[in-house]
Amino acid sequence: MDRFKAKAHTLGSVFSHLLDDGGILAVPVDDDFWSTGISELPPGRLVSVFENAADWTSWEMHPNGDELILVLSGRLDLILETASTCRTETVQTGQFIVVPKGVWHTADVPEPGRALFITAGEGTQHRERSPGY
Repeated sequence: MDRFKAKAHTLGSVFSHLLDDGGILAVPVDDDFWSTGISELPPGRLVSVFENAADWTSWEMHPNGDELILVLSGRLDLILETASTCRTETVQTGQFIVVPKGVWHTADVPEPGRALFITAGEGTQHRERSPGY
């Protein structure tokens, strides 16, 4: 059996899904991924890269695990919402932050760039972001 079936992928247009059993899947991403595709994946964590050219237009929350955000270039002002307040943490090139599971978050982008995300994606929720936050 040929266990070596390597193929290069571009992180961003394809997610890497780190399976709980130690395996790794390449997952093509389309417009319906977060509404339908995510629920079809086995348990694990998604690894993705996104361009951050403008402030995020929505909030998100991951109920099944923490999220690691590593800024590869640029700067993010990550806004974290708790039951009593919102706070902002600046994350610059080469830095990472861990967003605890269940915490709603969004970001302003004072310096465009790219970031790598490692997320327990199943159950991810999104909501509109209103002006001012």
